[in-house]
Amino acid sequence: MKPIPSIWAINHLLGAVSKMNQCSTVVSMYKQMLACVGLHPEVGTLSVVLNCLCHMNRVDLGFSVLATILKHGLQPNAYTLNALLHGVCKYRAGKTCMALEILEQMYEDGRFKPDPQCYNPIIDRLCKERRTDEALTLFRDMINKSVAPDIISYTSLIYGLCNMGLWTRALALFEMMNKKGRKPDVVTFNSIISAACKSGKWEEAVRLFRNMIDCGAFPNIVTFNSVLDALCKEGKTAEALNLVEEMFCRGVKPDVVTYSSLINSLCHSAQWKEATRLFNRMLDEGIAPDVVTFNTVIHALCKERRAEEALSVLELMSQRGMRLNIFTYNSLIYGMCRTDQWAEATRLFDEMVVQGVLPDIITLTVLLDALFQGGMPEEAHKVVEARVKYGMELSKITCSMLIDGYCFRGKMDKAKKVIDLMVIKDRVPDIASCYKALVNGYMQAKRIGEALRLVEEMIEQGVMLDVETLKALSGLRPKKACCIC
Repeated sequence: MKPIPSIWAINHLLGAVSKMNQCSTVVSMYKQMLACVGLHPEVGTLSVVLNCLCHMNRVDLGFSVLATILKHGLQPNAYTLNALLHGVCKYRAGKTCMALEILEQMYEDGRFKPDPQCYNPIIDRLCKERRTDEALTLFRDMINKSVAPDIISYTSLIYGLCNMGLWTRALALFEMMNKKGRKPDVVTFNSIISAACKSGKWEEAVRLFRNMIDCGAFPNIVTFNSVLDALCKEGKTAEALNLVEEMFCRGVKPDVVTYSSLINSLCHSAQWKEATRLFNRMLDEGIAPDVVTFNTVIHALCKERRAEEALSVLELMSQRGMRLNIFTYNSLIYGMCRTDQWAEATRLFDEMVVQGVLPDIITLTVLLDALFQGGMPEEAHKVVEARVKYGMELSKITCSMLIDGYCFRGKMDKAKKVIDLMVIKDRVPDIASCYKALVNGYMQAKRIGEALRLVEEMIEQGVMLDVETLKALSGLRPKKACCIC
């Protein structure tokens, strides 16, 4: 007969398997252990099993194991109850009150004194539920019961306060932590630095960043990106570029967030050459740009009338299977119009409609203005017809621009057809503005009779005339004008 292994050996084995995150294996081994005659689990054995069950989201069975511990007259230790509290807080949403009750009962029973690890999961859960006032109350209760908060207690609270936008209170707690001799780690620093950046306190963020290095904590990619983004938003591009070099020196490799922040900042400060250099460096390092990065570079190139280079970036974007959005198309159409490539601009407009990307007011304004300036009113009309066809709303600016374009060239009949089309399709947000543009066009073309007939049509449809139009008409047919008044 094979000798039964000692409970000490089994405890070590279960503990080792548990650390490998093989929770189901631990539970299976425990069941086999129960079948062995003469082998009785102790509190250490049961605590490991309880912890594994909680990690398997079976907190209900974890309570059953606790009942087994008490049934056999065993004394639960801090590890037992910490595991149960972690399970309740992490895997039982909305059950924080249950965890608080367990903690309070532990204290009242007086069997053993709760440690920070008992409080930490509850404080963390309360902060994640945005119940920071309750978390702070528990934190103070913890101190009153002579339980010294550890770095996890402070970090959870600082994160919670920062997440609520309570920057001043978070900083006060951070300073209190330092005074109590609790050395902040990278997670603590990241929370407080990120909050400083989001609050627009970039100088404070830089100070904390330098303090972090002085304290011997090592900044990671999250730390660098937070500070770098804050510098970029303040237009401190030179400082941001220096920070990237510091990243390399400290062995922290920039990621897509790093490059996107820098490229965006460079483009906004008209440093498009440096932006494209960084973009190419990003590609060389095998970092895949996201759609925002692509759009930023395309827009910068289009602003500089470098349409061909923008189209090359677009080709790269398509090769990577990225879907173009309204910002991509608007930038490209703007770029094509600036370089008098009307055909390419209208082709892009047609493509975006086919791809299900609906043009907005920016698309229409840029394209129509360019087509009219290029002496292509017919193409402009087709663009508007396409917008109406696909059920898109027409803005006051779009209607006025199209009508003004025809009126400027003396094509009054076509201008009138635009209004008729809009009325039929019920797509005019401000019919009065469109009528006003047409009346002014008739008057400039010396077609006074048609201008007055249009005014009569406006009155019949209940469209109010503004003061400027009335003044312009008053000198033409006083009686009619008086009648209108």
